[in-house]
Amino acid sequence: MSAERLADWFVSVGGYLMYAVIAALIIFILLFWYFFAYFILSLRKHHRLPKGKVNYKYAVLVPARNEDKVISNILQSLAKQTYPQEFFDVYVIVESKDDPTVKITKKFGFNVIIRKDLVNKRTKGWALDEAYKYIKESGKIYDSFMVFDADNILNTDYIELMNDVKNKGFKVGMGYRNFTNASQNWISACSSTLFAYMNQFTSNGRSMLFKKMTLTGTGYFIDFDIIDHEKGWIFNGMTEDVELTKYCYYHNIPMKYYPIAQYYDEQPTTYSMVHKQHIRWVWGFFADDTRYKKPKNDPDYKALKKHLQNASLFEYNVSIYPVILMMALLVLAFLISCGFFIASLVFAAIFEVFRTDLIPLTMFVWMLIYLAILWVTVGTTAFTTFVISNKYLKFKTSLQIKVIFTYIFFFSDFVFAFIDGLFHKYKRVSWDKIDHEGKITNKEALENIKK
Repeated sequence: MSAERLADWFVSVGGYLMYAVIAALIIFILLFWYFFAYFILSLRKHHRLPKGKVNYKYAVLVPARNEDKVISNILQSLAKQTYPQEFFDVYVIVESKDDPTVKITKKFGFNVIIRKDLVNKRTKGWALDEAYKYIKESGKIYDSFMVFDADNILNTDYIELMNDVKNKGFKVGMGYRNFTNASQNWISACSSTLFAYMNQFTSNGRSMLFKKMTLTGTGYFIDFDIIDHEKGWIFNGMTEDVELTKYCYYHNIPMKYYPIAQYYDEQPTTYSMVHKQHIRWVWGFFADDTRYKKPKNDPDYKALKKHLQNASLFEYNVSIYPVILMMALLVLAFLISCGFFIASLVFAAIFEVFRTDLIPLTMFVWMLIYLAILWVTVGTTAFTTFVISNKYLKFKTSLQIKVIFTYIFFFSDFVFAFIDGLFHKYKRVSWDKIDHEGKITNKEALENIKK
C-alpha cells in the first residue's frame, strides 16, 4: 500500500467512525424519548396525598449484620415515628447472638431475629426470607413489610406518609432516598447525584406514567400477600431490589414513588466501596430474570391495562440499552482515534504525505470530538439532576461544578466494574458487606435522631 493510499485509509476510517457515532446518537434520541418526558414530569409539583383512613400494620425489617456503628440512628428515628407505635413492629436481623447490634436493639425494645440458615445464603434477600419465615411461624399478621438498611434514617412522618400511599391502593411504595453524607467528599457527592437522578427521573417518571418505579435498595413497603403468594422472599440474588422491581413489572403491580416522604442513606466515600457496589449492580441488572416473569396461574395485580403494561415493560427492558450503545460506541471511537493518532505520528515521521495532509492533527481533532461528546453527555446528566433535585441535595455551587465536570470519571467505573466482574466471577457472585461509618453531614437527618 502506497503512502497516499494509507493516508486516505486513515481519513476514511475516521469518517466511518463519525457516521457510526451520528447513527448511535439518532438511535439514542429515538429510543431515549422517555428521558425528555421524565424531565418534564420531574418539574411538576408533587401534591400531598389525603390522610389514610385505615392504619395498616407493618413489619419493619432491618438486616443489620455487625452494624453497631450505625444501628442506633435508624432505631432512634423509628422510635420517633408519628405513626401509631401499635401499628408497626421492628425486626432487626443479625447473624449471631454475640453481635453488638443485638444489645443496642433490645435497649430500644425492638425485636431481634438471629439467623440460623447461613450456608450460601449471606445476601440481604436471604435475611429477609428468614425474617418472613420467622414472622409466619410466629402467627403474627401484617398488611405489609417495610424494608430498611441499618444506615438509614427516617423522617419522623415516613411510615405515616407511606400508609397514605397504601391507602390509595398501591401495593408497593417508596419515598425520596435522601443522603446522610452527600457532601462528605467527591465520591459520596457523585454517588448521591446518581441516586438523585434515579429518584427524580426514573422513579418519578415511571410512577406518573406507568404506576411503576425503580427500587433502590431500601425505604419501600410491599404488601404481605405478594411475598406470601411466593411462600418466601424469592428476591435473594446480588441485587434483590432489581429482582423485586422486575417482578413488579412482570406482575403488573401498582407502585408509587412519593417524594414528600423522605428517608436518608449513607453513601460510599472510597473508590473501593463504590466499585464493589458497581460490580454488584452491573451484573445484577443483566442476571437471568426468568423466575420473576408471571406464570399463567399467577395473579395479575392490574396496575395498568394491557397496552400500557406492554409499554411499561418495553420501556424498562429497553431503557438501559440506548445508553450502553451510545457510551460503548463513544468509548470505542475515542480509543480507536487515540490509536490512529499515535500511529499517524509514527507514519508522519516516515511519509511526507502524512505531514502535508495534516493527518495527525485530523486524528487528534476527532479524538477530542469523541471525548467531548462523551464528557458533555455524562456531565449533562449531572447538571440536569441538580436542576431538578438540588433542593434535596443542597450542594454548594462549587461542589455542583466539580461533580458536573468530573462525573465522567465516576460513571466510567461502571465499565471497569463490568470488565472486573467479567474476569473475576467470584466478585459478581460473592456478597461483600459495605462498611458504614455513621458520619452524618445532613442537618435534616440529624434532626430525626435527636433525643
